[in-house]
Amino acid sequence: MFTEKGYPHFFRIVQSENEYNPPRLSLLKYFNWTRVGTLYQNEAKYSLAHNNLILELEDKDFVVVESQSFNDEITNQLEILMNKDVRIILANFNETWARRVFCNAYHNGMYGRKFQWLIVGGMYAENWWRLRGEPPNTVNCTRRQMARAVSGAIVMDMLPLSSDEDITISKLTPREYEYEYEKDSSTFFRFHGYAYDGVWALALAMQYVDHKVRPTGQTLLDFHYKNYTWQNLLIEALDRTSFEGVTVREQIGTETLDDIL
Repeated sequence: MFTEKGYPHFFRIVQSENEYNPPRLSLLKYFNWTRVGTLYQNEAKYSLAHNNLILELEDKDFVVVESQSFNDEITNQLEILMNKDVRIILANFNETWARRVFCNAYHNGMYGRKFQWLIVGGMYAENWWRLRGEPPNTVNCTRRQMARAVSGAIVMDMLPLSSDEDITISKLTPREYEYEYEKDSSTFFRFHGYAYDGVWALALAMQYVDHKVRPTGQTLLDFHYKNYTWQNLLIEALDRTSFEGVTVREQIGTETLDDIL
């Protein structure tokens, strides 16, 4: 939705739903699963990522046997996939619908060794399949049945922090940063590492802009909204910012700040 053409000033701190497609394609290639089906929730967040997924699948010569979507109820979508003998299912939906879909999959026998689900669960709660939900979001399955239905499913998720122990731009390793965060925070925020790196990205961009304008006798205090010179400087700065963050190496552009300065 937020394309570079339509939103040239939009920069993401956390990866979009599209970013979960490459790892799923890598898994398909690794296991030589060439014949697949898809199931997705018909909302922009999921349908746009699904459309991108279909393009990538076709571009890499995978066979998409059947694609099914749903709005506010699951009717015969799973039966259609099963009748087409789809065994590898790539799915995009929220946590509430995940429970409904897998309960439905249990009652249709679409689980176990003959089926492989690859779903995006980047926003799901821990042990989400055990949660009963409140009406009308309850499911017609026991916890044991849900556990059987999801057993073996591959769920794409994001790392809250980098698994590397490199020293980051803050002079802390990701583990050291995590210790400081947990020590000073009374509540847990899932995206805290990304927010932290986002602030560093902004700070480095500001430093870049300040360095660029000082030879003209200006400083950041001279900044004006709707001034194209400042606008272009900020976009250029963000495009070029690259540093070692606590989540990943933040490389929006291809140059480090040291290279630029």
